[in-house]
Formats: sequence, C-alpha cells, structure tokens
Amino acid sequence: MAQPFADILNFNCQTFSSNYSDSVHWKNKTDDYFLNFFLPKEFKNGQTLLVRLNTEMMNSTISPDSSYSSRLSSVSMPVGMKLVTKNKKWETVVLVIPKIASDFKDAVDGYDLQYGGIFLQHYVPNNKLKIKAGLYYNHEAFGNFFVPLVGVDWRINDRINLYGILPTNYKVEFNLIKNKLYIGINFKSFTRSFRLSQKNKYDYVRYDEVQVKLFVDYFVVPKVLVFAELGYSIGKSPWQYIYDSKDKTYSNPVYTPIKNYPMISLGVAYRVRFDLEKKEPVVNP
Repeated sequence: MAQPFADILNFNCQTFSSNYSDSVHWKNKTDDYFLNFFLPKEFKNGQTLLVRLNTEMMNSTISPDSSYSSRLSSVSMPVGMKLVTKNKKWETVVLVIPKIASDFKDAVDGYDLQYGGIFLQHYVPNNKLKIKAGLYYNHEAFGNFFVPLVGVDWRINDRINLYGILPTNYKVEFNLIKNKLYIGINFKSFTRSFRLSQKNKYDYVRYDEVQVKLFVDYFVVPKVLVFAELGYSIGKSPWQYIYDSKDKTYSNPVYTPIKNYPMISLGVAYRVRFDLEKKEPVVNP
C-alpha cells in the first residue's frame, strides 16, 4: 500500500520553448506526446505478470522559420514479473524492455532497435513503507547505459505520500481534498536516444531530461484523472551526435544546444489508487 497508484492508461503532452544558446532570434519549440498502457495479471500465489506498452512522439520546430522541423518517436514493451515471498516482506521485479526509437523515415531495421531491462528488489516491512534498490540497463544508440536505482515509498499518513525511484522519478504528494485533489513536487530524470535515417548518416539524438515540477491531480470521476505539471528543465536539450561516436554534430539546426527552459504538461489517466481499494492491490513497479 506504500506506492499509492498505478495508471492503466495514461496520455499526456509536454511542451516547451527556448532560445538557442548562441542566438536570441532563433527558438526551439518542442511538443512531446506520451501514451502508455499497463496490464498487470495477479495469480493466486501472489506473483504478478507485468505488461506495458509505452509510446512517445517528439515534434521539434525552429521559429521564426518553421521549415526546420523534425519528429522522433519510440515504442517499447516492457514485460516481466513481480515475485513475492510467502511472508510478503520481499518482492523482486524483473522486466525486459525491447524498444524501437527512430525518426521512422526509413524501414525499421537493426539500427533502430534498443534492448534493456530492470531489476528491482523491494523490502516491505509494513503496509506503509517499501524500500527499493536495483539497476536499470539499456543499450542506447550511444552505447551501454546503466543506472543504479534506489527508492523509498512511505505513506506518512492519510494525506502525505512519498514514492518513486531515484534518480529517475520521485514525488512528494499531498491529498488536498480527500480522495479527489492531489498536489505535490516531482523530480524527474530521463535519458533516451533516437536513431536518425540513412539520409542523416545514421546519426542519433540524445535527450537528457532533468526536471523539477509542481503537479496537480484531480479525479473528475472515480478512477478518471486529469493532471497538470508546471516546472523547469535543467537538463541537456536534444542534441545530435555522429554515428557510433560521442561527438556532437550541428548538421541539423533543430538539434542545437538551447537554454534551460520552463515546461508545462497536461494529461488524462485511468488511475487505480491502491489506498482507495478495499483489497490489497497489485503494486506497480
């Protein structure tokens, strides 16, 4: 019960606009769309099959000359299990994550394929606390990418929750109107890469996103949620790199360094809150 919810369906759009680092006349406008599905299947012994489908589409345009634009997309399907000991004190989450990330201007091939996985070990001393540690790995377009993971889910009381995994995503949540309106602070760090087409010499774009955000979640009806986030990014903008290297290239003006920027995100979700369910829930990793 420490982690308070799982989104079965989630759609959101994040948008930002920022001047280029070396020019006040050119500006990058990016709209980033996410659509995610989550389907857990709990068995009688408490073990749970976890299946996800995660999609992203990022549209970037230069203003005032909108003829410079680019679109990057990805599709991934994490599949795995949550294994639980008989005393429910220990949980092990293992996921494999096949992924395709590209500009999709050519037929999909091995250049676009990425593969990775997550291993997480949970210790659950009681129904208000969960301690997590593990490792994330992905074979990105720039090479092997490892991230150690650690987290604490803590239900302090009926109004305050802390949950997530560092350094990727962590929230402090306050229930302002009981079971209806939630507000809080969210830290997010998210690195991903996209392969470009043969016309672009199979270069790749790397995006290191580091954000601090305020969020508002509101249940319109039970389980149907609308949400908004307002924050600031201190990460590196999407930059283009030369194929099979870590050298930047400025051949595409869309992926040129920009200044840190404010951002806003809006979305809707079908959310199951475990703290509102009568039975012990399947826990979303």
